[in-house]
Amino acid sequence: MGNASRFAAINAKVRALKGRMLTEDDFVNLLKEKKVKGIARYLKENTSYKKVLKNVDINDIHRGHLEYLLKKYIVLQYEKLIHYFTDEYRKLFRVLFIRYEVEDLKLFIRAILRNEDIDYIKDLVVYSGIYSTVNYDLLIKSKGLEEFIENLKGTIYYDALKPYINESEKKISFYMEMSLDRIYFRMLYEQANKLSKHDRKILIDLLGKNIDLLNLEWIYRGLKYYDIAPEELINYTLMGGLNLNYRDIKDLCYSESDKELIKLMLDSRYGFLFDNEKTMDLFMERRIERYLYFNFKEYFRKGSLDIIQSIAFMHLLEFEMRDIISITEGIRYGLNEEKMKSYLIRRIKGSD
Repeated sequence: MGNASRFAAINAKVRALKGRMLTEDDFVNLLKEKKVKGIARYLKENTSYKKVLKNVDINDIHRGHLEYLLKKYIVLQYEKLIHYFTDEYRKLFRVLFIRYEVEDLKLFIRAILRNEDIDYIKDLVVYSGIYSTVNYDLLIKSKGLEEFIENLKGTIYYDALKPYINESEKKISFYMEMSLDRIYFRMLYEQANKLSKHDRKILIDLLGKNIDLLNLEWIYRGLKYYDIAPEELINYTLMGGLNLNYRDIKDLCYSESDKELIKLMLDSRYGFLFDNEKTMDLFMERRIERYLYFNFKEYFRKGSLDIIQSIAFMHLLEFEMRDIISITEGIRYGLNEEKMKSYLIRRIKGSD
């Protein structure tokens, strides 16, 4: 089946779904809310999120529950689209699903390392179901990190995480989270290479930009906060970057300090990550997300009879969810409207 017939129906569905996303006016209204239940009420009464909020008592909702419902909404959108795809394209969407599984596993790891009761995580897990590869009921019973990893035996994560059981407390979360991300991006890269030549080129370019940015963030954090040796940093970086090849990555990993890394990158196409020393640490992740957000908006606009509109839509929807969550966190910490705008991925009138 050619791209024209393959994507005609898919893209019509995607455009219809994108038309239901929040507008700037919606975000302006959300920013005015003073309580999480106000956010939930607005979403329930005015947006397509009412699908997951219709049976919820808004007066009893809390931030964690709302976050779970927002993630559930995204999973529902994935499920609407995946049925339109066959063969390698359906496999690609199943790999994209794994992103949420990886994020759920990070929740477990962080909670265990903080010696928290992990039972509450079962109320935040959205990925369990037909596409999941792990037994969440078993993970919930884990009494420590070693048992948690043993409970992943038989999954794609076990061999990657097992070597870190006895790692130092300072570095273990960093190593494990990087390893989980490596699994996801490796699978995504491998699956992208199984698509048609046209779709493969588009997705590999998109993926390459994401990999470049993640590598830069990891190298910076590894140098500044964890004192990780250059050889180790190289081992944990992702292959497949678009503008930073292996030699570039190696040179960056051998920077004498985070300050030298910044100096090397300031005049590059990714210099925007490092051009404000005062806010760099606080907003680096947001800057990465904003860069990708505007890239996906442009890709969606240009997309025709190919995979790009579906991929762009799902990422734009995830960015929308993250911005809603940022607003609820702003409410939690008592931030004013203008301050909350600075934490959003999208630009709202008056934000930086």
